[in-house]
Amino acid sequence: MKPQPSLFTAILPALLADAAGLVAMFVLFPPLAERLGTPGGVNALLLSGGFVVFCAGVFWLRRLRPMDGGDGEWAQRNWRVALAVAFAAIMSLAIAWQLGFFRSGLQVDTRDLGEGGSASYFVFGPGAWLGFSALYVLVLGFTVRPSLPPGSPRWTAAATLGLLAANAMLLLLSAQARPLVGETTLWLPLIFAGLLLLFLPPRLVYIARGPGFPSSAGYVTLGLFLMLVGAYALAVITA
Repeated sequence: MKPQPSLFTAILPALLADAAGLVAMFVLFPPLAERLGTPGGVNALLLSGGFVVFCAGVFWLRRLRPMDGGDGEWAQRNWRVALAVAFAAIMSLAIAWQLGFFRSGLQVDTRDLGEGGSASYFVFGPGAWLGFSALYVLVLGFTVRPSLPPGSPRWTAAATLGLLAANAMLLLLSAQARPLVGETTLWLPLIFAGLLLLFLPPRLVYIARGPGFPSSAGYVTLGLFLMLVGAYALAVITA
């Protein structure tokens, strides 16, 4: 039987990343939500940059070799692709909102732009955003060869950076949701479920490569994540 990692070793990357995510929620969330409440091109670039970092972080997580020597996959490819497509759709909608697509779309007139210009506006723009967001489908859904051996400093660093990148994206999308939702507790279960759907896959990637299930370290790592997502969901309606 292969030796199992200690509880502290297995949860250390998640503990560091979630502590940083909690601090960021108190320090960065209010000004970031206020900034993202006013659509603009700089905000779209901010979301896009965070998304690229997020994809890189998930890629690092998938490069981790499993501690238990297994294949390290937590779900079949079709499930991973479906969840990645859902995230890509939300990401493209967030970028479109920041670029003013939904407001200006109601004002587009084929008599001014012509049929070709109108088609370009409604097809090529959203297609480009969705194509950019589909980068996550490649990272999460398709094969990545694990190459970082467990127990090495590189493994721990990659795991920590990957989880930090995921939590940074959680901060950005939660802050984006704040001006759209308003202050009503009726939204809380839906927001929690939405954030869980979007950000649970990277955490499950880490658990499958690190603590594993069933194990006390795996349950602790998942519990930390659920508490963090709950805190962000609450911040969306109360900050």
